[in-house]
Amino acid sequence: MDIVGLENARAWPGLDVFDRDGEHIGRLSGLYLERETQAPMFGLVRTGLFGLRSVLVPLAGAFEEGGALIVDIEKHATKGSPQLRRDEMLSEGAELELYEHYGLEHGPRRRLELWELEHAR
Repeated sequence: MDIVGLENARAWPGLDVFDRDGEHIGRLSGLYLERETQAPMFGLVRTGLFGLRSVLVPLAGAFEEGGALIVDIEKHATKGSPQLRRDEMLSEGAELELYEHYGLEHGPRRRLELWELEHAR
C-alpha cells in the first residue's frame, strides 16, 4: 500500500470516511503520525450515533474523492479495533493492539503521536 504524505493528509480532518466498498465508517477527527518520519499512519474516526467513540483506521492507500476520504480497508475490519473515547489519548498498550489488529509490524518502541491541527496554521 502507498504511504500517504502529511501535505495531503493535513486537509482531511473533518471529512466523512468511507471504506473501499463505499460503506460509511464515520468522520475523521485527527491523524496519528509515525514519530520519526512524520508519515500519517492512522486516522482517528468518530463513530456511532453521537460520535462519542473513535476508532483508528490505517491511512496507507487512502485518498480523497468528492469531498470524502476513502480508506483501503473494509468497514468490518474496524470491528474489534482499539476504541478511544472523545479526547482520550492512545496508550502504549492500545498502540500495540492497534498494529496487531490490522496485521501491521510495530517494532520495539512507541511509534505514534497525535498530529495537532494547529500545525497546519
